Amino acid sequence: MKRIYKNFKIAGIENYEALFAINEMKIGDKLILKSQLINNIHDENENYSISVLLNAGWDIFDVYIQKINRDELDIQVAVFVREKC
Repeated sequence: MKRIYKNFKIAGIENYEALFAINEMKIGDKLILKSQLINNIHDENENYSISVLLNAGWDIFDVYIQKINRDELDIQVAVFVREKC
């Protein structure tokens, strides 16, 4: 059983490739989190705890789309921590 860690809207989607893929996305699609080597101190939406773990090399998250609003370019995701094997 996976445990939910966090859920949030993806910020700045209009600045990324997701803008071109949003029409192909659907609820339940799995996404991949990538580390961001530089913390953006001006982004109040930054998920600091996730960034720290990814930057440390921890690949422990599974991320799935929860909600999509194509008109508003909003994608909400759920982040789960994988169970240890």
